[in-house]
Amino acid sequence: MLRKLLPFCVFLFFGTTNISAQQIGDFSFSALPQDFQLYPRKATNEATISIVGKSTKNTYSDIGFFLLRNGKLATQSKQKLTFSGNSAPFTQKFQIKAELAEYGVEVYAYTGKDSTKITSRTNLVAGDVYFVTGQSNAWTGGIDETVYMKEWVRSFGLVQPPNNYGPYNKADTLWSVPNDVSTKQVNRIGPFAAEMARLIIESENIPVAMINSGAGGSYIDFHLQLDGKIDGNIDGGNIMYYKALKSGVLNDVKGIIYRQGENETAEKDAALLWSGKLNQLLAKYKQFFPSVQYVFAPQLNVYEFTCSEASKLRETVRQLHTSNPYVKSFATVGTVGFDRLHYSIKGYQQTALEQFRLISKYIYKKTYSPQIESPNIKRAYFESEQTRNKLFLEFDEGQEISITQDTTIIDNQGNRVTRKLAKNFFWDSINMGSFEPYIKSIEATENKVVITFTQDYLGNVIGYLPDYNRDFIGGKSEFAFQGPFIKNKLGMRAFAFSAFPVISLDKLNFDFNCTPNPSTDQVELSWENPANGELEIYDMAGKMVYRNALTKAKYLAINTSAWISANYFVSFKSNTGRTYSKRLVVLH
Repeated sequence: MLRKLLPFCVFLFFGTTNISAQQIGDFSFSALPQDFQLYPRKATNEATISIVGKSTKNTYSDIGFFLLRNGKLATQSKQKLTFSGNSAPFTQKFQIKAELAEYGVEVYAYTGKDSTKITSRTNLVAGDVYFVTGQSNAWTGGIDETVYMKEWVRSFGLVQPPNNYGPYNKADTLWSVPNDVSTKQVNRIGPFAAEMARLIIESENIPVAMINSGAGGSYIDFHLQLDGKIDGNIDGGNIMYYKALKSGVLNDVKGIIYRQGENETAEKDAALLWSGKLNQLLAKYKQFFPSVQYVFAPQLNVYEFTCSEASKLRETVRQLHTSNPYVKSFATVGTVGFDRLHYSIKGYQQTALEQFRLISKYIYKKTYSPQIESPNIKRAYFESEQTRNKLFLEFDEGQEISITQDTTIIDNQGNRVTRKLAKNFFWDSINMGSFEPYIKSIEATENKVVITFTQDYLGNVIGYLPDYNRDFIGGKSEFAFQGPFIKNKLGMRAFAFSAFPVISLDKLNFDFNCTPNPSTDQVELSWENPANGELEIYDMAGKMVYRNALTKAKYLAINTSAWISANYFVSFKSNTGRTYSKRLVVLH
């Protein structure tokens, strides 16, 4: 069989995946793969490569399609060209697996036994897609031999100098293997996203696309420019939308990693408005990226910018992580290589590992220890009004907390600077007024931190980590904030928090509901607050028929099917010393 390469002239919107017309010789294509393209996998663990077009000249009788896997023929198909005038349409679909393999396609035209190669595409893969956006920490950082640049990570579009702002070049729609030094890193995604990709690739054995849409020094207002309008100039969040649309992944993005807010920590007014704007942005992500399962928003570090409202940004993210299932976060304080704003390559790779574990847990449903999460405060309490000199900070169930009492760093003048953990606790709402002069001791036990004061604390809130690095003195003593920190046994640092309410347990109400009453075969008890104490049930003769020691109980079902029909006395004695009682009727 004679095969020859067809000379071609291409007229197209350069590099696009979904194109209106791409003319190659006598053939016009409306769908054709790009070299290095990643196709998002579906629930079947497969993706579909579509080749759609028409012959525009009655020259050939047939058209053939060849699918190659790692350079070897996997399958082929041949179609008769049926002309109506000078037009003969054709469609070919190939299924490819999401695996660590590269596919290629070749298209041939036939006249009798002779064939002519129309076009070919190589390095095609199927896998998962993530967008990484925000400020420079989303995509900047050095590139060395430790940064992942292998063929299984892909990206779409280039970095627009100097900091990736718009208006976006609409012709920039090429797939590539990112961080390629030979291209002077104009297709970079940075060490943070590259390391996340590596970890997902090695865990899930699939290729991954990490598409960069960050802009160095951007305010949240830049990202809020997201309305889906791409007819004119494209800027802000619409750049990410445009990339998702033109790459063909819009309906298959697994998650968005959003690292932003450093700018706002330097300006009071911007800091005060950031929380509301973040919620607006999350709503827009849900609207324009409907497939996104989670937005991952790492909690900001502590910077030197003299803004007393900066702690509000960290508290906003902590609260979203706590109460909004769409948002997952972790603390970035204590990351290695922190230079007061950015990080070393190892620092970005550490953050990538900590981010990956959350992606693996929530998106890929892998099982992990609670220690992969940053400890998140759940309760702050005194055991009673008489012991307001001992405060308990209770973190998530399963956390194993450890503390470092102090840390010493060397400032820019070569001087040793020591900070105590006590300095990181605050009695005001913005984390400015430190408890340090009033703290006698700090201890960690299981999932709790216990602070003993030199006198009773009569306030009702507590904060952790300062609004900004108040020990930093420009030109005299300059250094990055280094703690010390509350951590768990895996080294995950606890979330910073602000104005967290402090309660006294003996003032809590541990009364309970008892339903149905009368009961037949089962009675259900419920508490408004997690209850600790002894539950006992007696018949009217004073005989105990049920007893249970409760720990953090909010609901309890008791089988009463074997009890005789009678009146019973239900008593719950809380660990606070108060007793709550109910009369229960059982009727069969």
